[in-house]
Amino acid sequence: MAYRSTLTVYVFAPDLLQPFPLTLGSSSIWIEQEEDRIEQASEEAARSVRQLAAEKDVAVALEHAHSPFEGRYQRFIALARVHDLTILPAAEPSRSWARPAIEHAIFDTGRPVLVTQKGRRPIAAKVAIAWDGSARAARAVRDSIDLLMMADQVSIATVLDTKGSEGLQSADELGNYLRLYGIEPKIAVVANPPGDDEGEPIRSFLASEQMELLVMGAFVHSRLRQTVWGGMTRSILENCPVPVMMSY
Repeated sequence: MAYRSTLTVYVFAPDLLQPFPLTLGSSSIWIEQEEDRIEQASEEAARSVRQLAAEKDVAVALEHAHSPFEGRYQRFIALARVHDLTILPAAEPSRSWARPAIEHAIFDTGRPVLVTQKGRRPIAAKVAIAWDGSARAARAVRDSIDLLMMADQVSIATVLDTKGSEGLQSADELGNYLRLYGIEPKIAVVANPPGDDEGEPIRSFLASEQMELLVMGAFVHSRLRQTVWGGMTRSILENCPVPVMMSY
């Protein structure tokens, strides 16, 4: 409780088991079995969270779904909207819920999202800002200001030729803004080699500079999000070596 924070944990329901062809009579049995299975699995996960929280002496509120017919993300979105930050694990094949949860958290909650990997600390000594001068990048910086103030090193990384020169033109001004908070940033111009992976220049920069956290704005190219995440956003979320703080 060093940061005087309140923690709420939402346990996502496990995937529904694919039923065999059902008759009118057998469907009610399947529903009952799935409700029992979801309740049991969710309670088991909740007990693990309570035990870990007790070991760390952290107060925690817990919620989970109780029925296969409850909307999977509606309650999660509602909770995220009344918290300062949502923390989610990186999407992996074993976590079918993770990518949609990250998407909803970024685009539907109005709050910043921290996507982190197992074993990586989100409180980082070396933080990189992926800066392109956009409103979303500016929002990500403001949402991350407490983390930036705690860092030993902050770098403003601008990738050449991704969105024109706006990021380069305003990087110095962002530096002036951060100095108002006592942050003395470095400015780095990151080369963008030929290729289709828009996230690779930033990943290479993170690795070469041994950065521990990335701050960036999230982008979407259309209101139909199935195929619309911006190339940089999609690439970083699919493969990033460090935790990522994102705002939209």
